[in-house]
Amino acid sequence: MTSITDLAQRPHKVLADGETLVLGKSVVEWLNAPHVPHGWDNGFLFERTTRTLFCGDLFTQGGHEHAPLGDDTILETSEEMRASLDYFAHGNNTRPVLERLASLEPNILACMHGSAYRGNGSVLLRELANRLGA
Repeated sequence: MTSITDLAQRPHKVLADGETLVLGKSVVEWLNAPHVPHGWDNGFLFERTTRTLFCGDLFTQGGHEHAPLGDDTILETSEEMRASLDYFAHGNNTRPVLERLASLEPNILACMHGSAYRGNGSVLLRELANRLGA
């Protein structure tokens, strides 16, 4: 078994924007996204094989009543959450970042908080950009 100390002594890999990393049968790509939705150092991972976008806080939803993965839209519940907190940094790069993510044509949007969505992720990302007025 690998200990925490062993892991800490291994060299670390920081991915550059657009760089990929092979993880067994999966290939992930890092996408820089400063300030989208917040944090200057923000970015997302896109897993190419399953077309899963690990989209962090883009579609945050509160509560525990939602299915872990579904094909019901997550946009309305996430917009309700954003309306009460508005945790997005409203910068000039928001629409270009969301358009870049949409162009990947993700099949799954894996959210950090709330349900994951299975379906046409491009449509939801573009609609989010519209709702943000980006």
